[in-house]
Amino acid sequence: MTTSTVTPEIVSFAQGVRAALADLPAEEVDELTDGLEADLAEAYAEDLQRELPDPAAYAAELRLAAGLPVRSKVKHGLVAGLGQNWRDMRADLAVAIRRNPALAAAVDFLGELRPVWWVVRAWLAAWLVAAFFGSEQRYGVQGGWWIVMLAFIMISVQWGRGRWHFNGTPALIVIGNVVAIVALLPVMAAASSDDSYVDSYPSGPESSVGITLDGASVTNIFAYGADGKPLTDVQLFDQDGRPLAAHLDPYRDECGDGGQCKFSADGLTGAPTQLETGASVRNVFPLSFIEGLIDETTGEMRDDPQAVPTAATRPFVKVPALLLPEKVAEPAP
Repeated sequence: MTTSTVTPEIVSFAQGVRAALADLPAEEVDELTDGLEADLAEAYAEDLQRELPDPAAYAAELRLAAGLPVRSKVKHGLVAGLGQNWRDMRADLAVAIRRNPALAAAVDFLGELRPVWWVVRAWLAAWLVAAFFGSEQRYGVQGGWWIVMLAFIMISVQWGRGRWHFNGTPALIVIGNVVAIVALLPVMAAASSDDSYVDSYPSGPESSVGITLDGASVTNIFAYGADGKPLTDVQLFDQDGRPLAAHLDPYRDECGDGGQCKFSADGLTGAPTQLETGASVRNVFPLSFIEGLIDETTGEMRDDPQAVPTAATRPFVKVPALLLPEKVAEPAP
């Protein structure tokens, strides 16, 4: 034989139900709530995960089942009145839902999913706290923050089961649920944006822009001849005959014109060189630099046609000459 235990939570719940029925005669209250504690204790013995409903809503269902009118409104003070209005509204809503079989079935189904929500709101709270300290990572957290998340889940589940309650806990849970519902979509969007950011960020040489050396942008090239003296106006091409143009990389360098990176952070850009064909090119090294001009209409930076090119400072005045093999005289025919 199984012995059902009447817990303090059940006693408190029954008192709340009787308080919600206090406007009725004592005989009717006794008739409606006769054996309430024992019935609840038996239900809890069969299902320990079951959560007690709101006492006011439960009392409203008893009234509905007995064919009694809803509770008459009693005047209260401002604060007490707001609390009573909230409880009455919940009770009336519960009655309206129970009168509609489809809504009642939907509410019962959502009630079965409450344990999932307990875990979700705990994850959300832990993620927000970790994000405040910069320790969030996509949909999870880093390092020891997993312990914090597990602690939040334990607290959330115990609160959902009606355990670990203290004065003010129900109001705190309501406020927390509202905040969690409001923050859920923005947090999910932020976690998803982390994934897209990592996936879209260039990770290899194929995604780089311009000439690089050891991961740094090459913004100018200085050529020296076999005698070690500097060369000027050298046209450079790659193995396919494409002009080599120095360029900043928007993912590595600070650019003065946003993502285009034609201008450096100090507003300089390589001066173009004119070919005999009339074309303007930027693969003639070493480059000279000109200052950009900000368009007052669009706010964008462009070449200043009046700017005077400034020659770049060479890293070396002269480099060691090449040791070339001596020419061997060709034999006489």
